[in-house]
Amino acid sequence: MTPNTRFEDYLSVETAGGATWHPDGKRLAFTSNATGLFQVYTCEIEKGRTLSRTKLTDEEDRCTDPRYLSDGTLIFTRDRGGDENFQIGLIENDGSLYWLTSNLGTKHRISRASDSFLYFCANLTDKARLDVYRWKIPLRDNKPELIHEPEQGIILVAGVSSDENKVLMIRYLGNMDQHLLLLDIVSGNVLDLTAAISGTQQVRWEFVRWLDPDSILVNTDYKADFKRLAVISTSGSFTPLDDLSKNVRFEIEMYTYTKDSIWTYFVENQEGYSTIHRAKFSKDGATDFETLQFPPRGVIPAGDARSWNEGLSLSSDERMLTVTVSSGVQPTNVWIVNIKDMSNWRATEVSTSGLNLSSFVKSTLHRFDSFDGLSVPYFKYIPQGEKPPDGWPALLMIHGGPEAQIRPDFNPVIQFYLSSGFAIITPNIRGSAGYGRTYLDLDNVEKRLDSIMDIKHLALHLKSEDDEIDGSRLVVYGGSYGGFAVLSAMTEHPELWKAGVDIVGISNFVTFLKNTAAWRRSLREAEYGSLEHDLDTLEKVSPIYKIDKMSAPLFIIQGDNDERVPLSESIQMYEKLKEKGLPVKMLRFADEGHGLAKLENRIKAYSEVVAWLNDIV
Repeated sequence: MTPNTRFEDYLSVETAGGATWHPDGKRLAFTSNATGLFQVYTCEIEKGRTLSRTKLTDEEDRCTDPRYLSDGTLIFTRDRGGDENFQIGLIENDGSLYWLTSNLGTKHRISRASDSFLYFCANLTDKARLDVYRWKIPLRDNKPELIHEPEQGIILVAGVSSDENKVLMIRYLGNMDQHLLLLDIVSGNVLDLTAAISGTQQVRWEFVRWLDPDSILVNTDYKADFKRLAVISTSGSFTPLDDLSKNVRFEIEMYTYTKDSIWTYFVENQEGYSTIHRAKFSKDGATDFETLQFPPRGVIPAGDARSWNEGLSLSSDERMLTVTVSSGVQPTNVWIVNIKDMSNWRATEVSTSGLNLSSFVKSTLHRFDSFDGLSVPYFKYIPQGEKPPDGWPALLMIHGGPEAQIRPDFNPVIQFYLSSGFAIITPNIRGSAGYGRTYLDLDNVEKRLDSIMDIKHLALHLKSEDDEIDGSRLVVYGGSYGGFAVLSAMTEHPELWKAGVDIVGISNFVTFLKNTAAWRRSLREAEYGSLEHDLDTLEKVSPIYKIDKMSAPLFIIQGDNDERVPLSESIQMYEKLKEKGLPVKMLRFADEGHGLAKLENRIKAYSEVVAWLNDIV
């Protein structure tokens, strides 16, 4: 199979997102990878139109997650070579750039900004712990102040009271288990607001906003399968907002408002598609619920410091809402919604590299029954053109996390594989987010291989039920936890696969937990099991111990600076396969971390994958 266009044309399709409003409501800042990696840009908004954009950063590595502060300055983060040791940069009103932090061996995570302070976390004193700091605005005139030093776990600032004397923090016991802590700045006392409510249960708690000095709007799966909005008090009482359930049936995941806003905007994740609602909240409940007619059948993507954290942003005067929007056939752009009349327009016009939008393929949503009757969702993309006599070869793309969700947004890599003649299947196997707590917990610790059984039964379903797919030419493909899933599927069920592509995948959970970044270890043990108590289980589910069962060729991609899944995970798999004479190819990148951030590296890696697959499949 020969690509019908240059691969780099697809990878060069631009992404723009994560917009933040200037305090005057006349300017946006956002990230874009127009140059091949994320940089920070700004544009002016005037009378319902967007003026030309200006590039604010021009660094050798990605610049991400911009936030305007109350004095009009702009902060953002940058790491080096994908190492995720993010430093904080500041852009003054005149466009000059200053580095606020420069300790390149430490991590800085921006949490929150109020009118008076920037709140951030950093592992300056202990690599295994993120301490909490606040920094008075204007930042260059002041120094950061340590306000909380946790005994254990990862702490992030979620919200600040109007008088700045109370700070609401999230303590992460695991990615899917949090507590809400209330720090009194004056006394230094810290109160766990949710310990008594949660008890011994693992519960997701997210701060949304303060409703009054004693009431907090939260998003939680306490006593619910899906995350729901509720109210807790500073004394620890809990009040669910049950009236919303008749309007919101799926999981809530994102929110925005202004300091004095009467409305709170929030997003419902409807099996991967995003719907925006708004309501007026008080401690007594919700009123004036409305659903926005935007975006139409799209996704509002948001990630982390490697791209942007916020997919929604409301201007300070509440007149305009920015929304980062993507769909299977529409590249990711920043849109603006006029709140008064709900009209909308694109604030960014990303380049499609000369590709015609009609050449992009839209996904369709399907489900199959797994080995135990569980209904598992997946998206299917079928190439344009005449179907081969036996059907299309297919890549089964497994997402990372595992507590993540693959969604029907625009993915240039998927579109290239489609143009190369491969169908794409993207399942949300058990353990994926977006489908409720019960679904989320179905792969924990000793149940890990049940998720791999989902992949097996998806393959069997495609072989027996889908005449568009050639079941004899299936490739399992994934990154991070999805990379583990590739290795596990190839060792647990080797008869199903023509080839596998493992991108920064876990090969041995024991060595992974020993070598992953210290600040992440406890979070990962909460999901996978601990080295102290679950060693037998960790070894049992690790593909490295079952390498003799693998028979299909494997392609490995790894960044040398990966702090999440260290380089050693890929090297040990590669070396053992070579020892046993099994077919394996490995690409390493000295200037990358967890995944490929730079365009030139993506072009090299994915073009080699396609050429390799064409020889095998």
